[in-house]
Order: sequence, then structure tokens, then C-alpha cells
Amino acid sequence: MRNPLVTKWLLAGLLLLVIAQAAWILTPASRPELNQVVSATPIGENSAVYEVLSNAGGATVPLIYLYFIAPRHEDERQTLKALEQLSPFLVTKQSGAVVGVEGLRVVARTHDQVYSYVSTAVLREAGEVRAVDIELTATRRN
Repeated sequence: MRNPLVTKWLLAGLLLLVIAQAAWILTPASRPELNQVVSATPIGENSAVYEVLSNAGGATVPLIYLYFIAPRHEDERQTLKALEQLSPFLVTKQSGAVVGVEGLRVVARTHDQVYSYVSTAVLREAGEVRAVDIELTATRRN
């Protein structure tokens, strides 16, 4: 015989589990705090490839570097505020990973940990949207 009280509690527990999983999936991921623009390499007419330092890596990884493509700004605070709305194309422990820009192609090299990488970024200029290829060579030091 089935006990209706047990069935109700079981269904309530399953419903709470489903709600908790949905909330976890739909909650946006936390973004690291952007502390300082380390370098800006021109790309396109009015944009730059920004290397940004974040010291929000935690105890085991104190510094991480995020690389963005965004419009150029004169003020560093303005730049950091604008970059908070964008997604980086490269996140790594190494500074100076971008070694060159050739037209709409960014060449990057790293010998350290890569946390995130996207091979194509978006450049928005003069009402146009253009794809930027990101060429990454990642090797591990022995």
C-alpha cells in the first residue's frame, strides 16, 4: 500500500531539487574583477587588443590576465568599465601573450596555463561587425 503522505513529501523534495538545479544553471557565472590595463595593441581603425590584469585568481593563482578586443578609450577607468560588459577571448596566467596583430588576425603565444580561449572574436567599428581570428600557440615549459 502506498502512503499518500510519503508520496507528497517525496514529490516536494524532488520539486525543490529541480528548482535548485534550475537556479544554479540560470545564475550567471561570476566575473573576475578587472584591476589594470597592462597593454593595448591597436587593431582596426579605433579599437585595441587589451591585456588586463586581474588579481581575483584566488590563493593558488594570484594573478590572471584577460585579453579583450574593444573600442579604444583614453581613460583607463572608462576602458575597464567597458570591458566588464565583454567576454575575453583569452584568459591565462601569462602576461604578454599577444605577440602581434596582422590585419584582423591576433597572434598569441603562451607557455603557461590557459583557462579560457576562443578562436574568433568580434570587432565592431563604424557600424560594421567583423570577425577577428585568434591564433594561439600554447606550449608547456618543462
